[in-house]
Amino acid sequence: MIAYFDSSSIVKWFFDEPFAELARDIKNKANTAVTSLLAFPEVLSAINRACKEGRCLKSEMELVRKQFLRIWPDFRWIKVNEELMQQADELIFKHSLRGFDAVHLASALLLKQQGGAIDIFFSCFDNNLNRAARKEGFLTHQAF
Repeated sequence: MIAYFDSSSIVKWFFDEPFAELARDIKNKANTAVTSLLAFPEVLSAINRACKEGRCLKSEMELVRKQFLRIWPDFRWIKVNEELMQQADELIFKHSLRGFDAVHLASALLLKQQGGAIDIFFSCFDNNLNRAARKEGFLTHQAF
């Protein structure tokens, strides 16, 4: 299975929080994991925020950061370019998405175009983005 992971899904791999097992299950089933290069600073920011909000100790944050940096090269990355930004623009207004959510969906759509008729699982934990991804023909987590 090919799976596109947005930042909310990737962060769940490292923390015990609601739906973490669901995110990890998709990760384990995927033989190809894809994300936008945009996920790199988003995930690191979420890891830092978890520490700042007291959800983990600084030593745990550093361990999680190292784990993420170790697996980051294993992803297939979708690079952000002008064409992708134009598609994100359209998706923002078509589905009422936030900016970076539209970039993630546009990235997954580019992946889908490159792969032809392949099924791609879109893993994220935002109901609005999941709804938009389903409308664009992706398999997603059900509402949570």
